[in-house]
Amino acid sequence: MTTQEAPIAFQRQATVAAPAMAATAAPAVTPPLWLLAELTYRCPLQCVFCSNPLDYANIDQELSTQQWLRVFEEARALGAVQLGLSGGEPALRKDLETLVAHARKLGFYTNLITSGVGLNEARIAALKQAGLDHIQLSFQDSTQAMNDFLSHIRTFDRKKRIAAAIRGNGFPMVLNCVLHRFNLPHIGAIIDMALELGADYLELANTQYYGWAHLNRAQLMPTRAELQQAEAVVETYRQRIGTRCKILFVIPDYYEQRPKPCMNG
Repeated sequence: MTTQEAPIAFQRQATVAAPAMAATAAPAVTPPLWLLAELTYRCPLQCVFCSNPLDYANIDQELSTQQWLRVFEEARALGAVQLGLSGGEPALRKDLETLVAHARKLGFYTNLITSGVGLNEARIAALKQAGLDHIQLSFQDSTQAMNDFLSHIRTFDRKKRIAAAIRGNGFPMVLNCVLHRFNLPHIGAIIDMALELGADYLELANTQYYGWAHLNRAQLMPTRAELQQAEAVVETYRQRIGTRCKILFVIPDYYEQRPKPCMNG
């Protein structure tokens, strides 16, 4: 599908963290092993499936460097061992290396979840030096036309260069693609692209309809049959490629009898 063929009825963002879900009753309270820190709502992309709140442009205050360092310390004291640095686009934070270094000092396994915008070879090397363990790079599609249409800016070629720099600096190659009715038909090509880039892991995450994604759900929502067909393609690839790349297919909440377990269980 070309950009011209795609609908133009999407509502997009103009250009800090969602509250945690209330815990359900459980026999025992276990420590929070994973902390997802949404460092900023800022992002140069305008993805129509974004979970950013609709009024985020009116939120002009982010936690300071010192406040985030304190959050990390408190989370570590509670028992968290893995830290996801997300956004918006976390690479827009000028203090990202400082945050990574402190998290490493505390003993966290750190994972940067990024679109690649705000990164280059030098900064990736600096993050490696600071102690970053893992970078998850997002793509919107396997084709330049659809990738750039969905993000509203030209990012496809840049993402490929960033992927090479991630691999060149010794990080695990972890790719992510959010799925919806526009790219579900391309799921085989998306997997082929991930294999070509040398991905160790590929997260195929069906859109969860919050924020802008919820506003655009009529345009984005696939049918149950389309989801089932895509999952069948994923299973075929899993059987064919074995351990070459681990493919995670994150099921959507829609069309299920109950909310999904995290990461498909």
